[in-house]
Amino acid sequence: MNKILFVVNPISGGIDKSDLKTELKSCCTESNVAFDLIETKGEDDHRLISEEIEKSKPDAVVACGGDGTINLVAQVLLGKGISLGIIPLGSANGLATELLIPRNVRKAVKIIVKNYVIDMDVLRINGKFLSLHLSDVGFNAKLIKNFDEGGSRGKLAYAAHFFKVLFKKAPSKYTFIMGENSFRRRAEMVVFANASKYGTGAVVNPDGCLYDKKFEVCIFKPYPWYAIFRLAFDFFTGGMKQSPYVKIFSTTNIVVRSKKKVPLQVDGEVMGDFKQVKVTLEDVQLPIIVPPGFK
Repeated sequence: MNKILFVVNPISGGIDKSDLKTELKSCCTESNVAFDLIETKGEDDHRLISEEIEKSKPDAVVACGGDGTINLVAQVLLGKGISLGIIPLGSANGLATELLIPRNVRKAVKIIVKNYVIDMDVLRINGKFLSLHLSDVGFNAKLIKNFDEGGSRGKLAYAAHFFKVLFKKAPSKYTFIMGENSFRRRAEMVVFANASKYGTGAVVNPDGCLYDKKFEVCIFKPYPWYAIFRLAFDFFTGGMKQSPYVKIFSTTNIVVRSKKKVPLQVDGEVMGDFKQVKVTLEDVQLPIIVPPGFK
């Protein structure tokens, strides 16, 4: 590893980053690695990062932020053959949690410098959105949408939105199409899982693998109110495959249709309301830096 380009989201996670540049400089000096650093602006960032890569010629580009920042950098890097590194500075840090990357900046940089790389699968949703981690329609997407639109932040506000959505939940009717095969199901939530768990630690896809050249579709069937305790237990113990309320299957492509528009979230960000969601596996994988021995 000769040179790193750090891409810093200055507002991710509500974390003070005033000392971050100094800390990164210290880490790189210790490892004898050159670096450049840019901050995202919230607009035209794709072009900004692309131009800086052309100028900097880095061996790796490191996203310093949450899942949204990681997704942004991945969009730029896909197909370029340049490795993606992560310093998790967001709120949930779902992908970093999946990859066992610590939140401590110095420890994360040490992993990046070792440059142990795996080729990770990437999903394309509706031909536009890139998904590295977990995307879904239904319950969780509604929860994130309500939380984003609310004026309050923090765990208490999130909990309030959670119970509001929980007690107003209404399953939607979906048609699932894979090639010439199709079936219909009512569902509270449909997850398109490249990974196994959310940043909260909730395991939605116990056998999820980031590099197996497929993804899982997790269909959460309508459930009675008392089943929420069983579901919560299965979420945090990895027992979702045994749940009578969940169906999980693997594929490389799927189209999910609903008669009414439903919110879609991709890697923690709500992208809008859609009647159709088409998910495909990208032909090219993304090289990403993980702790040595991650597999």
